[in-house]
Amino acid sequence: MQQPQSQRPGATQGPGPLSRLERVVLTAMLKGEAGEFAALRTQLARATVVSRTHSGVGFVTRITVPDDVPALGDADSPRLRPVLAVHPQLAERAEFLLQLRGGRLAVLEAYCYAGGWPADEAEFRVVV
Repeated sequence: MQQPQSQRPGATQGPGPLSRLERVVLTAMLKGEAGEFAALRTQLARATVVSRTHSGVGFVTRITVPDDVPALGDADSPRLRPVLAVHPQLAERAEFLLQLRGGRLAVLEAYCYAGGWPADEAEFRVVV
């Protein structure tokens, strides 16, 4: 598992590859039979991190996809549901949200409702 260099609030990393946690969450989020999900999975295969900013209770990862990977049309954007994950250090589930911009993967936001974001992201387990 790729570990962040620093998770102090306001710390920013990037550019670079998506972390293992980000890939697992995005893969779970993009499950679906519709062609739009297949197109987004193609984008995910080539996606990289522009920046990752830690808030203390989660992070915001800005994602880029190469221009040669097709974007979805505005009418093709599927409804993306949040993904929830559990961690032994968290009393409640963490939530992950994905934003698309211009038919492309753009921003993954992660946050927990109680406590601070765990340093060991390897212990997260996606539940929904």
